[in-house]
Amino acid sequence: MAIHDRHVAVVGGGIGGLAAALLLAASGARITLIERVPEPGEAGAGLLLQPNGLAVLDALSLAESLERQGHRLTGAVVRTATGRPIVNATLPHFGPGQDHALAVRRGTLYASLLHAVRADPAIDTRFGCQVSTARTDGTVEYRDRDDLTRTIEAELVVGADGTQSIVRAGGDFGAVARDTGTTYVRGIVDGDDLGLEGEYWTPLGLFGGAPIGGGTYFYAAAHAPAVAEALARRDLATFRRHWADALPPSAAVLDRVPGFDALLVNAVTRIDCARWADGRLVLLGDAAHAMAPTLGQGANSAIVDAAVLSIELAAGGPGALRRYEDRRRPRVRKVQDAADRLARLSAITSPAGRAVRDRGLHLLDRLRPLTAHQARIAQQEDPRLLRDALVRPLERT
Repeated sequence: MAIHDRHVAVVGGGIGGLAAALLLAASGARITLIERVPEPGEAGAGLLLQPNGLAVLDALSLAESLERQGHRLTGAVVRTATGRPIVNATLPHFGPGQDHALAVRRGTLYASLLHAVRADPAIDTRFGCQVSTARTDGTVEYRDRDDLTRTIEAELVVGADGTQSIVRAGGDFGAVARDTGTTYVRGIVDGDDLGLEGEYWTPLGLFGGAPIGGGTYFYAAAHAPAVAEALARRDLATFRRHWADALPPSAAVLDRVPGFDALLVNAVTRIDCARWADGRLVLLGDAAHAMAPTLGQGANSAIVDAAVLSIELAAGGPGALRRYEDRRRPRVRKVQDAADRLARLSAITSPAGRAVRDRGLHLLDRLRPLTAHQARIAQQEDPRLLRDALVRPLERT
């Protein structure tokens, strides 16, 4: 399939969907973007843009503005509850400007993508529209703002509609959804001088974050029984107390949470698909591969999906969707598995188990070639090559 002048429906206006709309439009496609939320505004706290995601955003001319509004990180430190380093990982240097990660407000990234989408004449946005059916022949049915049923025919339908994907339900993707039993809390508080940068592994699980655009982004495990019970009761004071007992530095952050509703609580579902394309339907992001957040690769992987999909479609040929799947699915599966392993390691509660874990990881951390190799696997694509592959067609538009 050659993408030039084809009609593509993108279902889902999150980060992955917006990136896909922009990149496919830049390759010459006519885009209909359908999103159920009437007034888009990405919910969420913060996220970590890694070199792979930043490379794509740089090709879209969005990275420079985001850099001014975020906080650079050149590595990640994991510490015990007492502050002793367990792992001190440095990001590999992929080229100029691709030697760091960027902690940003999720809303800042979303607003940048949305502004670019609205400015692109090749993208027809239909917000406040709920897709009810997507078929393998490219038919999409949805309810518009007036609650009327509408139908469009597209030559490709991109499912960027999350873990409960309607597009995925319309095809045969061999999807398996698994509740991981893990829950995380996220939020942003005022102040960027609270001493939180990196991650702590404690008897309650992980707690981490970073300064972020005038505030501090934090995230915390919430599946320990005492913490889970406090959250079920919407008891912020008890939630704070449990974390302050396990990790005293967390108090400076959690004391600034204004109320329970400022917390975002997310249970983690893992999605695995045997296939990412069926007929004229294709998946990206959480619709194809929802994962644990422990590697910080969820949003980045969706952005890279959009990039590789656009590259393979622009290359043309009957096997474009198969090339996209073959290129992406094995690499993302490795990241999903690694994120699960980290989630399990960070959730060890027994003192003896934590001691063995910490000693083992500290020894592995000394094997720099091994840790650098693992960091490159997490990026899934070489960021420099990915950016270059995108910039060439973008410069022609």
